[in-house]
Amino acid sequence: MSGTSQTFDLSFLRDRRAQKRIGAITAGFVIVGLLYVLLAPRWYRSVVTVVPAKSQKGSGLSSMLSGELGGLAAGLADGAMGVGADVQRIVAVLQSNDVSDAVIAKFDLKKRYDEKYQETTREVLWRHCDLKALPKPGLVQLSCEDTDPRFVQQLLGFFADYGNQVFRRVGVSSASEQVRFLDKRVGELRLQADQAAAHMRDFQEKYQIVDLETQTKAVVGAMASLNSQRISKQLELEYAQTFSSGDEATTRQLESQLSVVDRKLRSMEEERPATPLASAKATIRRPSNGMFPAALTVPKLRAEFETLYRDRKVAEATLIFALERLEAAKADEARDTSTFLVLDPPALPTRPTRPKRLATAVLALLLGLGTAVAFEWWSSGRGRAPSNSVAEPVARAVV
Repeated sequence: MSGTSQTFDLSFLRDRRAQKRIGAITAGFVIVGLLYVLLAPRWYRSVVTVVPAKSQKGSGLSSMLSGELGGLAAGLADGAMGVGADVQRIVAVLQSNDVSDAVIAKFDLKKRYDEKYQETTREVLWRHCDLKALPKPGLVQLSCEDTDPRFVQQLLGFFADYGNQVFRRVGVSSASEQVRFLDKRVGELRLQADQAAAHMRDFQEKYQIVDLETQTKAVVGAMASLNSQRISKQLELEYAQTFSSGDEATTRQLESQLSVVDRKLRSMEEERPATPLASAKATIRRPSNGMFPAALTVPKLRAEFETLYRDRKVAEATLIFALERLEAAKADEARDTSTFLVLDPPALPTRPTRPKRLATAVLALLLGLGTAVAFEWWSSGRGRAPSNSVAEPVARAVV
């Protein structure tokens, strides 16, 4: 226990000579730190912030769509052209070897960084530059540092300009591929829309349907009128049978009229007994009388008509959406505008970012003080105290 307490004994700090040595060593470290702060080159950092340019998609042919179809097309377009994807593409382009090599060649960075190989020059460049993607606001920040504030401003300006050119070239190539794909797809969708329209036209011609709702109302009205006449004839017939025999001309005439009304009602209803599915399909396929469909076949006709109508509207909406995408892709292929916009251009930095004077001075002070105390503790023999405690009894025995 005594050896352990002597090992960490700092009583030597009460020695005046030790205090002076500690002060001298600490002062020496502080002086070295101050010299570093005064003589070290000052590094300046600047930042450029870019934002993806918003494409004007969804404002042309989408106005031809209405209601839910227009909202669906706009939602699909927004999802397909997400801002987050553009941000990641901008980061990839700015970090590409193409852009880095162009910057190196423009400013002769091999000579400036005293590097022999292109690969090591790229590494040094990106040690002095930092790229940060902010998907939530849709921004990209590129910051670089150099000892010359005007040079770093020009470096970032060229980074943004050349990166925009590369991004535009990549975007045009991608748009050309989209144009080729969408052009073929539009042809297929146009054929599908034509087929859907042809099926609906054939259905209307086969069953002589101009306006199914209006024709159905006309059939129901005619049946109601015939039913009213049928009831009236039945009353007349029952009344005539109360005072005349069944073979009289009036009775036979009323019976003949009633049978004609019944046949007409049955022909308009086309009521059939329950049959298998094939027979039911055959029934609905049989053309009705004139412009008016049979009353009992109206539900099946309406179901088939609505299916054909829905197929035609979906085909038309899909075709319009594809035409809109094709129009946008052709515009992207032909345009010569910026693909991303510079939100904050690189400013000329006036305040150095490193070395940090106060932090360096405090670090030098703490490092010098710690080194001086450690040296004094070691040189005063406190670190060898356990071996001295063992040697003292031997020295006393010799005396």
